[in-house]
Amino acid sequence: MRILKTVLATLAINLGVVIATAGGIIYSGVYNVAATNAHWPITHWVLTQTVHRSIERQAANIAAPALGAEQQLLAGAANFEAMCSDCHAPPGQGPSVAARGMYPKPPGQAHAAHEKTASEIFWVIKHGIKASGMPAWGPTHSDDEIWAMTAFVTQMPDLSAADYRHMLASAQAHGIGHDHDHDSDAHKHGAQAQPDTHDDAEPRTTRHDDGDTPHDHAAHDTHAHS
Repeated sequence: MRILKTVLATLAINLGVVIATAGGIIYSGVYNVAATNAHWPITHWVLTQTVHRSIERQAANIAAPALGAEQQLLAGAANFEAMCSDCHAPPGQGPSVAARGMYPKPPGQAHAAHEKTASEIFWVIKHGIKASGMPAWGPTHSDDEIWAMTAFVTQMPDLSAADYRHMLASAQAHGIGHDHDHDSDAHKHGAQAQPDTHDDAEPRTTRHDDGDTPHDHAAHDTHAHS
């Protein structure tokens, strides 16, 4: 009994030290929250593991429908361009100016296609990731639209910049794509998303294809940007 009391007392003391230390860090302001400053290794590990495990658990019971039909992929490409390309680099392009300044950095979607199941990608797109910059598209878009984006993301590792431009042009020609009524700001101001039809020699002015590789946003360096 005496040993048990000693163990409990020791645990209580250690817990108190941990709480006091955490409180000191929080109230002292010593932890640098700047996006230009990386997490402490322990913070990075805790957040990364939390995100990985959470996504796996939340998506475990989601059954993916058949993915890969042409019309579905075209819709996914158009929606990706309108909703995702400012943070996640499209095929053949480098990260945008905004993405280069984010921390955690948005992940390359080719990486997501290799590391995540379709159900996990769907869940991230639909529900977003807290405090990561990844928004939840579920409140404004249907499951069919989100599955279309999921289908497109799963195909991204095999797509070139030319493939992507062709898909956007085909989607526009067939009237397939992002419904701007979903986006209240764009609808209010009459904004229209335009496909990227630049030649290979004319990269988008907001992107830098200088060899930088986007890092994982949702699941590798976040506190996942699905």
